[in-house]
Amino acid sequence: MAGAAFSGNSAHTMDAKGRVTIPTAYRDALGDNFTIGLNNELTAIALYPRERWQAIEEDLNKIPPTDVRGMRYVRMINGNSFPDCLLDGQGRVLVPAALRQKAGLDKNVRFVGVGQSLEIWDEARYVRESESAELSSAELLSYVNDMYYKPRA
Repeated sequence: MAGAAFSGNSAHTMDAKGRVTIPTAYRDALGDNFTIGLNNELTAIALYPRERWQAIEEDLNKIPPTDVRGMRYVRMINGNSFPDCLLDGQGRVLVPAALRQKAGLDKNVRFVGVGQSLEIWDEARYVRESESAELSSAELLSYVNDMYYKPRA
């Protein structure tokens, strides 16, 4: 998966059948076979290259079946994932209806690169989320610095 990094964003439209064209700039990083699921916040659809999804599966498999609470999470993630997805000849993918409903996707969508995966957001929802994040950018920067960049004692 090295080198498969997603960044930037791109507005698109989804057809009435739930098909959307993957922007050309993202196709190589996505690969020939990928998984469609929900992002961790359940706010958008996530597209995972095969190698990234395999790493997620390995992490999920560390949760023992006797951990009832942990298995609820596994069930939520695996129950809302669709592996072995392919692009059609026009570079489109069919987003499953159940996921479109959960993420509130309609005709206008936005692809958003988030590092190791690609997200598909409802356009209006993405605008609201972006505006909210921008308003709290100082707090978000402080959180990221504290959690991931400052040495811990």
